[in-house]
Amino acid sequence: MSFKRLLLILAVIPLNVFAISKAPIDITKLDINGLNEALNKEIITSEDLINLYLDRIKEYSNYNSIITINENALNEAKKLDEERASGKIRSLLHGIPIIVKDNIDVKGLPTTAGAKSLKDNYPNEDATVIAKLKEAGAIIIAKSNMSEFAFLASSSRSTYGTVKNAYNSDYSAYGSSGGSSVAVALTLAAAALGTDTNSSVRVPASASNLVGYRPTIGLISRKGILPYDPERDTIGLITKNISDAIIINNIIMGYDKDDSKSINQKYNKYKITMNDLSDINIGVPTNFLKGNNDNNLPENKETYEEIYNLMKNAIKRMEESGANIIYIDPYYTYTQDYKVLNSYSGFLFCDSFNNYIKNTTGTIKSFEDLYKSTDKLNNLSNYASYCNTTKTLDEKNKLKKEYEEYLTKIYNDNNLDVIIYPTTKNKLLKIGATGLINTSAHAASTVSFPAISMPLGFDSSNLPYGIEFMALRNEDNKLFNIASIYEEINTINSPQIAPSLYKTYPEVKELIKNYDSNRQIFLKSRWIKEVKEYFKNYNKNENVVEQAIILNKEYTKKIYLNRLIKVGLILLIYLYLRSKFRK
Repeated sequence: MSFKRLLLILAVIPLNVFAISKAPIDITKLDINGLNEALNKEIITSEDLINLYLDRIKEYSNYNSIITINENALNEAKKLDEERASGKIRSLLHGIPIIVKDNIDVKGLPTTAGAKSLKDNYPNEDATVIAKLKEAGAIIIAKSNMSEFAFLASSSRSTYGTVKNAYNSDYSAYGSSGGSSVAVALTLAAAALGTDTNSSVRVPASASNLVGYRPTIGLISRKGILPYDPERDTIGLITKNISDAIIINNIIMGYDKDDSKSINQKYNKYKITMNDLSDINIGVPTNFLKGNNDNNLPENKETYEEIYNLMKNAIKRMEESGANIIYIDPYYTYTQDYKVLNSYSGFLFCDSFNNYIKNTTGTIKSFEDLYKSTDKLNNLSNYASYCNTTKTLDEKNKLKKEYEEYLTKIYNDNNLDVIIYPTTKNKLLKIGATGLINTSAHAASTVSFPAISMPLGFDSSNLPYGIEFMALRNEDNKLFNIASIYEEINTINSPQIAPSLYKTYPEVKELIKNYDSNRQIFLKSRWIKEVKEYFKNYNKNENVVEQAIILNKEYTKKIYLNRLIKVGLILLIYLYLRSKFRK
């Protein structure tokens, strides 16, 4: 047989013919709580999880969402499995894989920021957030692609390729955290870290039907981020739901003396305490909601009709949950736009990079080296001109303060809890197209307010969009609460993408149900030991369905026998008491 013919045959053989890892559960349908529960019940191991996610990373590599895989992930998983078996569980993230944007330092992996010029840029230590994740037992399985140096919101394009949208590969994943968002949408890990300078977590999250959270700046340490604009940069979260975002946030937030913007305060764990939106006041800027093309400000242009209709439906559901909707007009004016556009601090890129690169090893030793390197997409000449800058932030800080006062007055005058708006206003862009109308960048990143982009729904082309909630500074927990209620009431029928690479069977689901419901009753029984052994060897077992049927039959017999014993005991007690009272 010729080599070409062999390749042709291999190309048409289904993927699952090969030794793809499998599991009794479908990881594409589980969040962090679900994965943690499966690990605790010994239905799956962290080593299994790593193999399952690695299979998916390989299968969906054509989306260009991943740059580097952690080759030590399996060894880390084995150690964490041993800890779990000995009774040591560090947190809800124990043994759970996370993906990290490739401008955040992970020791042992290069930090490239999407530029091959930095392919050998190895950090001397973990970023603070990574150290916290590892301490909590999380496994960094891979680093994700991004728009090079986090420059663009309209796409995630780098020397490692352009990230494709998870729902339609002809469309943009947006940026700059597009690789992180697509990786989570494709279930290449449980969740991901991104960074948000202007909108770089929230906009790509909206294009992937995910939760994208930008915290109050200073809540989460930025130490160990390859910087772009250190006045705005912050780590953010990309997750499948609010619960996952809170779990990760509670682990990574906290004061860091090495971050100049870190908030030095007592940190309480965030939690959901609201049942509905009763007495919650929600502001809706009318021009952001509908807009009109007579307005020259992009943010106030007419909104894509299908986004507008999805927004109206979401607002109606929030009203039905008790929220008071307050329409704001005017909201975003030319004066405020001027303050936003003139408050950017990209001129700090050079000096911040020079400070950052001291803590790494690699070919690039300075911004000058980076500027002169050829293995990158972006020309950095404008930034190089500001090296060793004497330019101050005084005027920019003045503009930001004025803008914050303007926004705070709107909140206070209307007694608002949050302001909402579509994360983006126009139809999702195709790869290579320009013209993103980005409402996400208008305020939160400028004045350090927390904001969350939540899934809004899909248009008639099955493309996803987001709705953003923005609260006042340090009101992150209120933001989580409101977004959580929204998540419950705004049910979305999502088209299926990136399905499981292996089958799950009804007989196995029944076994899990039986095992789960009576695990404590039969804790020391032979049946429980057999079921645990079954789960342990599931990936190697070619007869998982047949064995599940046998175990389910044994369970039925055991339950029946257990009930007979109970009935017998009750009958004996009855006869004993009857004879006693007759005497």
